[in-house]
Amino acid sequence: MRYFVSAGDHSGDLHGAVLVREIKKLDPEAEFHGMGGPLLAEAGVKIFFDPTRYSTIGFLEAAGQYFRFRRLLRVFTRFLKENRPDALIWIDFAGFNLALAEQARKLSIPVVCLLAPSAWAYGRKRAVRMGKCVSHLASVMEFEADFFRRFGLKVTYTGHPLIDRVEGVLPREKWRKARGIGNKETVVVLMPGSRQQEVEALLPVMLAAAKKLVKEGPETAKKIRFFLPLAPTIEKSRLDELLADFPEQVAVVDEEIYPLLAAADLGVITSGTATLEAALLGLPAVVVYRLSPVSVLIFRLLQNKEAKNREFFVALPNLITGKRIIPELLQENLTPENLKNAMAELLLNEKARAEIKAEYAKIRDQLGPPGVMARVARIVVAEAQARAYAEREAVAKRK
Repeated sequence: MRYFVSAGDHSGDLHGAVLVREIKKLDPEAEFHGMGGPLLAEAGVKIFFDPTRYSTIGFLEAAGQYFRFRRLLRVFTRFLKENRPDALIWIDFAGFNLALAEQARKLSIPVVCLLAPSAWAYGRKRAVRMGKCVSHLASVMEFEADFFRRFGLKVTYTGHPLIDRVEGVLPREKWRKARGIGNKETVVVLMPGSRQQEVEALLPVMLAAAKKLVKEGPETAKKIRFFLPLAPTIEKSRLDELLADFPEQVAVVDEEIYPLLAAADLGVITSGTATLEAALLGLPAVVVYRLSPVSVLIFRLLQNKEAKNREFFVALPNLITGKRIIPELLQENLTPENLKNAMAELLLNEKARAEIKAEYAKIRDQLGPPGVMARVARIVVAEAQARAYAEREAVAKRK
């Protein structure tokens, strides 16, 4: 059977590649086309466009990409009409994929959605639209499944794919010993994001806060080792430029990130999937983000009434629990001084760190047992088979 995969950023590319391999186990003759990055291509998908280097967050920030994605929507719709794949696989990237799903629905192509937009936190209008075009939602959390069912969606709770990815991580002490990190040294991970836009806006603030922490903080701050994972979508040369004026050594690491997160003492993390990865690996973190004031204004106008009456969160652990379990510094509150203070508080306050880890354990329990992508693959193949069977029946009746 034939499948069209649509993923718009590095995280979706990563999850999509795993899903494609699981589908191939069930459907060895499967053909894949679509949108994604190098990991999907490596998994065997014929990629028409790689958006991972153009990915943005924010309404104003995305405006520059509007015409590119409007053209892509036309191109992909034409492909769907001419080739009639047996299923469309929507992975995150809701702004574009929802519009594509609506086009697929018009063509009677089943749509399976994985990593749906957080309409349960804000933006119920998307849930209404999804109810009209999504054939099957693979829900990553039980409460999310219950929410979307209220909008008429066919939903199966599968669990979150990160559960499988964080299994079998190298133990903390082994990782630290291999890098010569002593017991009295502190490891801080700086994660400015996988988008160039994020790195340019947030890394300088992170570095300024780190500098202040080492210079003005307690004696323990003098023994901090800083690490910065290199996202595959970011050029190392640009990172080196941004790090050039930072007096402390920052190790830019191009390796598996999970052992680092499991071994670190603190993370400074840009809002996104990485905040949930940190939670699953038990890493206390300060979450940061900054958008243009116009984007924030538009976002708040689009929030539903229920969301407006709640405390505003962006970090996934806070959204999932519905309360602030890790600190967030957003917009004008994100300053080097505020970030330095938040970092120092978590490094020195053992009680606060223990409370965060206790909440993390509750989150892990909500994300399901291992084997997530195998469950999602069965959903995708079943929807594709049902569509193929329906088409054969329709052809037989016409004869």
